[in-house]
Amino acid sequence: MVWILKRTSLRYTKGIWNLSNLLPVICSVLIAGAGVFTTTADRAVSRDTGSGELVIDLIGNVVVTDGEVTVTSDSGTVWQESGNAVFYSNVTVETDSLAGTSHYLEYLKEAGMITMTGNVVLTDGETVLEAGEVVYFRESGKATAKEDVLMTGPRIGRVEGQYALYDRSRGSLFITVDPILRRVEGDDSLIVTADRLEFFPDDNSAEAQGNASVSMPGMDFYSTSEYLRYFGDEDRFELFGSPVLKSEDSEISGDWMEILLESSGDPRSIRVEGGASGYFLDTGVDPPAETWFSSERAYFEFQNGEPDSVMLAGSATLRMKSGGSAASRNEMNTVRGNTLSISFENGEVMEVIVSGNVTGTYSYLGGNP
Repeated sequence: MVWILKRTSLRYTKGIWNLSNLLPVICSVLIAGAGVFTTTADRAVSRDTGSGELVIDLIGNVVVTDGEVTVTSDSGTVWQESGNAVFYSNVTVETDSLAGTSHYLEYLKEAGMITMTGNVVLTDGETVLEAGEVVYFRESGKATAKEDVLMTGPRIGRVEGQYALYDRSRGSLFITVDPILRRVEGDDSLIVTADRLEFFPDDNSAEAQGNASVSMPGMDFYSTSEYLRYFGDEDRFELFGSPVLKSEDSEISGDWMEILLESSGDPRSIRVEGGASGYFLDTGVDPPAETWFSSERAYFEFQNGEPDSVMLAGSATLRMKSGGSAASRNEMNTVRGNTLSISFENGEVMEVIVSGNVTGTYSYLGGNP
């Protein structure tokens, strides 16, 4: 039996945006343009609710299509007056570029709300969203996903959390409740955790808010801060709120930090403003030599992941402790000045230049000349 039902005056905006439209494109299930849609089923039963509402129950191999969007399910119900509809069991949604599955789909016309529940999977090209429930609010242009949310794709890697919000006006996808981002490219990996993660696909940028941490195990790279911004097109991080950058043989901290990465994932440069401090270890000797620094501002350049040069400005202090055979003498060299520059070779300090109100001390075991 074939039912031809008049389409309600709803609208559908074409076009799929590979990340964010995974959520709002669900709206196209029932909002597919002016005209008519065709409903088929093995059996259909109509009933009157007594209030003038005609209800049609569809049983077996249900297919609803307007030629662009097709919904299938084992059964369904359509309320012809209100324009509401529900589909039950083995629900699928298909468009030119997106496919979705769930156990249940409900459309409430007056509320402008579409809900998919039960092992929801939405696939758009190589980007896949999985969740226990996805709800789209047509008027506000927002969509939520909750219960073991997982999004995977070539640009975002693997994002997990318990709650996600898509906001069309912001052009963002917001993930919270134990969110974690993992990206793997070749031998390199990037892991980001925070209280909240927010992605801006149009700008290829992201934000980590609250207890943000970034680790790159393959590059021996780890950072913590209260707030982090990532600009993918520039391979650039900004860290706010007590940022700390760590590796096996170094640590840098301050009030604000900017990190630029090479295409390989190695750090290219680091800029620190406000209370810059940290240390470097020369592990080429045993025990390692230690270099400690502090200043108001600091700028670091790297070659192949190793320190190449350091510029310290504003109440700069550098303290160097000898390693290797000299370590037994507890040799310590401390120098202070307005500005201070350090050059490295193979991770070892080669030259230090200090200017402006220069002072210094040298000490060793058994004396202090």
